[in-house]
Amino acid sequence: MRLPMFYTAITIVSLTYPSPAQQSKIIELRHADRLEGKTINNEEVRELTGSVHFVQIAAEGGLVKVWCDRALRFMIQNKIELYGNVKVVRDSVTIRSKEGVYYAERRMMEGKNGVRLDRGKTSLTAQNGEYFVDEKRSHFVGDVVLVDTSTTITCSEMYYFEEESKSIAVGNVHVFDVGNAVNIYGDSLIHIEQRKFTLVLKQPRLVKIDTSASGTIDTMVVISREMQSIKDTAELFVAIDSVRLVKDGMSARCGKATFFVKNDFIALQTHPIIWSDDNQITGDSIRIRMENKKLRSMWVKNRAMAISRADTALPNRFNQLTGRELTMYFHENKLEQVDVRKNATSLYYLFDNKEPNGANKSSGDRIYIDFLAGDVDRIKIVGGVLGQYLPERMILKHEQDYNLDGFRWYENRPIRKGEHIMNDEYGKTN
Repeated sequence: MRLPMFYTAITIVSLTYPSPAQQSKIIELRHADRLEGKTINNEEVRELTGSVHFVQIAAEGGLVKVWCDRALRFMIQNKIELYGNVKVVRDSVTIRSKEGVYYAERRMMEGKNGVRLDRGKTSLTAQNGEYFVDEKRSHFVGDVVLVDTSTTITCSEMYYFEEESKSIAVGNVHVFDVGNAVNIYGDSLIHIEQRKFTLVLKQPRLVKIDTSASGTIDTMVVISREMQSIKDTAELFVAIDSVRLVKDGMSARCGKATFFVKNDFIALQTHPIIWSDDNQITGDSIRIRMENKKLRSMWVKNRAMAISRADTALPNRFNQLTGRELTMYFHENKLEQVDVRKNATSLYYLFDNKEPNGANKSSGDRIYIDFLAGDVDRIKIVGGVLGQYLPERMILKHEQDYNLDGFRWYENRPIRKGEHIMNDEYGKTN
């Protein structure tokens, strides 16, 4: 049965003036090339084909506009099945899908077999999705991808809240920061586009792959219990609680790590421990300065201590440096100089033709140590100099009695395997 469009509109819209509650449930047909009445499972159904377009008033006013190639309207259920080039528009949000269902009572659109939401510079795609008109929120499942001005997020499931520009992602979450080439992985995520803020929970992992001017590839991997990306006034990545970091020849553990992207340095807080080649560095806080993607310096504040094994054949002997502040300078990622300030103290073991020959313990206002090819080349002590030679017969088998105050050697240094970190036990010491 083919009806003229004038009769179609009269059929769908009641001629009596509805109450506001009733009016919000009314579907108004604006266009269809053809209308045909039929019965499906004892329910009256109207089939609309050809450039179908209808509207509905939202709870807060304004129109929900729907287009498709073909529609089945179930009169009792007050729902419309949509097929072919489905498009729903509400204010600044546009949703497209291959097919779907529109529920008039709830003003909710369900998209199937490929869904896309566009809002300003944000786009979101998935296999299936739901859009709740009055709540201005969406729910997407299956191969979800969100792209905005600075970030691409993929996950298994996502909730999108339009007014807050907030996304909650669940399952196999992957965040790619386009500008900084940083990848963050996790099990769940909260992303707020207006604030340029992302919070990743449940086993987050940050992976950044850098290529130096010489073409050398260096991968930095960071894991923690919580991770944040903050890009409103500055570009920061923050790892919180049980942080582990591995980059080139450097590894670290701490309670909190902040990565300042533009300034190219890393701040470690809450019991930080750093291993750089054969050196272990600890203090109340540590700042790592990078230059051209290479380690340039470390600045350690309060209870600063640097430790390295004196000889692998003598496992209880450790060269030690301590002071209130310690700065280590590097060249081509190799230690070049150490500068210890304020209550500086050093303990260095001596060798004569590779045979152990006691140790020197020195202190002063400031200690400089220069390194050549990884070995101590020169030690300079300035101000209030005190020195003591400890003979071999006195320290043999009693090395632990001569360790400096605050000495603690940590085992299970984090190591990288691909884009993952191994040796995950935290805080074990020998």
